Amino acid sequence: MNTGRTDQDLQTYRDDEPTADRPTRDAPGPAVAHPARLLPSSRYRHPGDVIRLIAGGLVLIVTLAAVALAPSQLVGTDASAVTWLGADPAGRVLVGLVQVAFVVAATGIVAIALWRRRFRLLISLAAGAMVAGGALAGILNLVGDGHPHAVAVNLGHGSWLASAAFPGPALLAGAAAVTVAASPWLSRPWRRTAWIVLGAAGAARLVAGTVLPMELILALAAGITAGAGVLVALGVPDRRIGPDGIAAALGSADLPVSSVTPADVTTKGSRPFFAETVAGGHLFIKAVGSDQRDADLLYRAYRFARLRDVGDTRPAASLIHAVEHQALVGTMAERAGVRVPGVDRVIKAADGTALLAMERVDGSPLDQLPAERISDELLRRLWAEVDRLHRAGITHRALRAANVMVDGAAQPWLTDFSFSDLTATQRQKDIDLAELMASLATLVGADRAVSGATAVIGAPGVAAAVPLLQPLALSAATRHSIAQHQGLLKKTRSAAAAAGGSADQQLARIQRVRPRTLVTIAALAGAFYFLLPQLAQVGSSWHAIQSAHWAWLPVVIAMSALTYLASAVSLLGGVPGRVPFWPTVLAQAASSFVNRVSPANVGGMALNARYLQKSGVDPAAGVAAVGLSALAGAFVHGILLVVFFVWASRGLAHAFKLPPASKLLLILAVIAALIGILLATRRGRRFATTRLRKILRSALVSLRQVAASPGKLTLLVGGSALVTLAYIGGLAASVQAFGGGLGIAEIGAVYMAASAIAAASPTPGGLGAIEAALVAGLTGVGLGSGPAVSAVLTYRLATYWLPVAPGWIALHVLQRRDYV
Repeated sequence: MNTGRTDQDLQTYRDDEPTADRPTRDAPGPAVAHPARLLPSSRYRHPGDVIRLIAGGLVLIVTLAAVALAPSQLVGTDASAVTWLGADPAGRVLVGLVQVAFVVAATGIVAIALWRRRFRLLISLAAGAMVAGGALAGILNLVGDGHPHAVAVNLGHGSWLASAAFPGPALLAGAAAVTVAASPWLSRPWRRTAWIVLGAAGAARLVAGTVLPMELILALAAGITAGAGVLVALGVPDRRIGPDGIAAALGSADLPVSSVTPADVTTKGSRPFFAETVAGGHLFIKAVGSDQRDADLLYRAYRFARLRDVGDTRPAASLIHAVEHQALVGTMAERAGVRVPGVDRVIKAADGTALLAMERVDGSPLDQLPAERISDELLRRLWAEVDRLHRAGITHRALRAANVMVDGAAQPWLTDFSFSDLTATQRQKDIDLAELMASLATLVGADRAVSGATAVIGAPGVAAAVPLLQPLALSAATRHSIAQHQGLLKKTRSAAAAAGGSADQQLARIQRVRPRTLVTIAALAGAFYFLLPQLAQVGSSWHAIQSAHWAWLPVVIAMSALTYLASAVSLLGGVPGRVPFWPTVLAQAASSFVNRVSPANVGGMALNARYLQKSGVDPAAGVAAVGLSALAGAFVHGILLVVFFVWASRGLAHAFKLPPASKLLLILAVIAALIGILLATRRGRRFATTRLRKILRSALVSLRQVAASPGKLTLLVGGSALVTLAYIGGLAASVQAFGGGLGIAEIGAVYMAASAIAAASPTPGGLGAIEAALVAGLTGVGLGSGPAVSAVLTYRLATYWLPVAPGWIALHVLQRRDYV
């Protein structure tokens, strides 16, 4: 069995360029060991399944967004249906044939799996079908409100086998999941047949008027997503080419070999083998299959979506073209005098795998050499090879120590040109230099790495690479390696800037879009989806503004100002020592300004921690005080939420309509499943067991200390309560300015519910989410649409936008007085 596995999961693909392999010894490219696989040796994760999972998920999300915008028109009573056959006898016959096909297929799958004792496969297929069917049933239960009359009539008829409702959309989704999950175990003709039958079944249900078009799309998207998820989680059978197949392919290319053995190394982007020729030669073989091709496409798509101006090129048109490109670059580099492994030939195996046969270099990868063997002379030789490569118009694109071999004569060899480019741009050359300097810094330190580059490349070349000495410009392997040395990347950048004669260390902007920006856009879009229908009904908004009692506006502003005093009181209650009051108030105003550009109050909490540290509070105690203040605020908010809801229970009947119990249970089940999936991942468990536990433990310790002082405890809890009550007072004053008519209990309940919703929003200050929730809540308790929108906008103007300028001034005052 072949041991050179490469496809582990999406994170593995992003650890490095997916077409870059790194053999550890006696091969033309180094390797880095990875953790043990979780899959049995007979299975591996195919990156093509990751692509199908992402594609199916995107289609599902887009379809769900369309359904959310127009549920009744797409999956409800107003939806358009295909009724070509309807109650026609041909339609019933067609429905019956589909039912027979489903029964026969399900029985056949179970029987064959049991006969061949494929119990694990049977369980995985059943799990995929249940997930897909359950998810679709839940979706339709949440958004659907029944079928159009014509479809309802058709579903009421029975075929000559069973009710026309069988198989419904949920079963179609399960069938799609089974087809996807079973595909790797089927031959190509059987895979094609399965998809033809599934497509014909869906089309038959559609023309018979027993399923809506959008239901069919949702079923296929949910099924493909669930089936691909099963394959990604459990892997597929390993049927890739092995040593015998490679020996046969080499022999057919007039390169007879006496032995082919899997290289005992961990690689990425290809599978490595050692070959001994009949003539006594030693070869290193790179086997690149469809899985590596899909991994390359996946990685390039990720980089295209995330990064810009990094010199990435389009992927090769085919597997053989990709390997031919590697061979061509290696040959061109060798012609330019660069020390690289010689290329023997490119071979296409019978199963389509592309093989690259190269000279085997006896040596060790640079990143595995002992530190005492990495001399300054070796570094200068390495930089000289890089300089020759760049002068030939070639960029390596994966130029790190792991891809440098050092032979017995202490000569460096550049290996692995799978991500390289023959039409090098200056930006690509600069990234090469930044990559190698950062990689070498982890081995010999920042100063030696930069001095070697400066001696060969020159000061201007090193200076040009300074803006690219940043995590995003580096490969994941180098990024992870240098992150283990705290501050090393910054030291390398400073050393390179000094060597280049430039004090400017401004980083190049290479990130196309930040994930936080995407989340913010999505949250704003969702908020305005709820808010715009309210705005569309506000024909009296202008009249409400004209008749407003603006004498209430100073009250709203005063309530907003009171929140900063109360926040300062709460923070002082969590600090064990004495801290000046008015600078603390300024810190709260400054933190509100910082929070305008950071979600979840992260920026403001960091600024408060910094302020307490500069005020003489122990750093750990300062961070604990900020966390304790936030914890007290959440605790008080929960109590006030219950109080106001009980107080205004009758008036909230129309403001907040809870979904039926079945839908609530489904939502809770989805949330629990997401939490379970998160905790099942290594990062999720690490966050829960380290950071989250540490934060809670620190907050509890601080709470015990504060509880020992009644005065501190009063300040902490009282300040937190006053913050919330002041905001409620400001909203009540704003409502009074536009006619009033609501009691403080209803207004308080609406605010508490809206702020809880906004707390889950990733936008700064809950922007968009809280406006939508407040408008919906106020109109629900009886306030007109016009006054509700006007009151909310006025309230947000006074409490969110007007404090921006004072907050900016407070921040600068604190900076001038060295408080932050």
